[in-house]
Amino acid sequence: MPKFNVTVSFSLRTTIEPEGIRFDRDTPDLVTDLEDQSYFRTNEVDADGGAISFECECESEEEAERLAEEIVYDGMEVEDDSGFTWLVDDRSVEVEKVEIPMDLDRATTLVEAYLAEMEGMDDDLKEAFSFLMDTVVDQARRAVELASTITELRSEVRRLTQPTEEIVGA
Repeated sequence: MPKFNVTVSFSLRTTIEPEGIRFDRDTPDLVTDLEDQSYFRTNEVDADGGAISFECECESEEEAERLAEEIVYDGMEVEDDSGFTWLVDDRSVEVEKVEIPMDLDRATTLVEAYLAEMEGMDDDLKEAFSFLMDTVVDQARRAVELASTITELRSEVRRLTQPTEEIVGA
């Protein structure tokens, strides 16, 4: 199943109205007849910079976007640590398919899964494909081992063919 990187960007907005702020509660002894006539207006507050990202395995980009919608959506209410309730606003989603490089193990797994799901293929043909897959995988692994051995042997030949101090100084 394909993998996707998903980034959700958004801003938050809320309305703040100061409540319970009074200046006539704790007055110095020398102050008398203090009248608190404060009136605080309601203010709209916007906060930009919301961003979350995640990786998911989905059948399509649309499915990845639906997952993002389950996590953060326009109009969603969230509460911060101060007790203010904010609304998610201006949400945007970016989905990017993760390109996984093909290698022998991945190719083998994909082909074997495909063969296992094939309907209408008789058992002999399935066995033939499995035999071919096993042979290809075995040959590829042997080729990697041989390449490694050749690299080691070349290194050893270079080391042995370089003049040593004993021979040069003689």
